[in-house]
Amino acid sequence: MKRWWLGGLCVALSGAALAAGPEAAGKRVQASMLVAGTIEVATDGSVARYALDHPEELPPAVKDLLGKAIPRWKFEPVVADGKPAIAKATMSLRVVAKPLDDGDYGIGVAAVHFGDANRGPAIEAVQRRAPAYPPEAIRERVTGTVYLALRVDAAGKVADAAAVQVDLGKLGSDVQMQRWRDRLARVSVGTARHWLFSPATDAASPYRVVQVPVSFNLRVNGYSTRARYGQWNVYVPGPVQLVPWLDNKLLSGGADALPDDAIDQAGHGLHLLTPIKGA
Repeated sequence: MKRWWLGGLCVALSGAALAAGPEAAGKRVQASMLVAGTIEVATDGSVARYALDHPEELPPAVKDLLGKAIPRWKFEPVVADGKPAIAKATMSLRVVAKPLDDGDYGIGVAAVHFGDANRGPAIEAVQRRAPAYPPEAIRERVTGTVYLALRVDAAGKVADAAAVQVDLGKLGSDVQMQRWRDRLARVSVGTARHWLFSPATDAASPYRVVQVPVSFNLRVNGYSTRARYGQWNVYVPGPVQLVPWLDNKLLSGGADALPDDAIDQAGHGLHLLTPIKGA
């Protein structure tokens, strides 16, 4: 585990009255950044090479962490025409920083996502209207990200939708944060039920499971709350909700490793065999 001090981490959270003391509240906070790049996997599943997007904008500790971790990864070999093949794909990695008992922070890779090897996206949005920002959330300056799981039928219509997790950019009491999560989740799920995706090309399964992140960001004092590439995004992780129709074994990585507005069809993309340990 890489240890690194993140100065002023908690200050970045928008203020709210806390039910618990400062020490307890600080332990609920973590920071993360999404790192993008490309990867090439050899026929035996080892990493042949990789490249990070805009490495000059990444903190040295993050580049050091990924420089040691990625070359050791092992993937399920890709087979094309019955033979092992070299695979090239896009990748996005969620690097998290969590507080340690000694007041320092530990960083690690918490989630990964890989594009379809040597192919385009497995599923695309045909009609996807962004959810309306709840007026009360704007007034209270609530920001966050809702990670949706969708079950899409063969025609591309959304049969089921659920919010798997809601991360908040505002700290408050447990009651306050649950109310904020419910608001953002409700509008996201309600809007997603009316989305339309490309029809299935493989009729072997009646449904496709899709993961989509929905971000809610504001402009405060002229600045966007959306973190720029290479910057830490400070937030309070929400609890993971169980979805009866969602088989977690189908998921190739964490939904929170998806870039904003990305779409991921479960079961597609490179399959990483190496465990991701996080911070």
